[in-house]
Amino acid sequence: MKNRALQSAVLFLLAAVVIYFALSVLVPGWHLKLSASPMTVLFENLKHMVFLKLLITLPLSTLITALPILAEKVEKGGKE
Repeated sequence: MKNRALQSAVLFLLAAVVIYFALSVLVPGWHLKLSASPMTVLFENLKHMVFLKLLITLPLSTLITALPILAEKVEKGGKE
């Protein structure tokens, strides 16, 4: 049980970071164009519209975390 919980927590955090970073960098309307060093631009893009990005990131991360668990339950249900 601990192993599954740890895997789910790691998968959730990894998915959240990847989705949040993708929203920060890849969505053109949410990307700030600043005349500054690249690290400053990156940090400001990560801070820009944080609540909206989290509103999108958290449900998607939860869904991605639940997929392996649901797939396992469907697989076990089909064998019985």
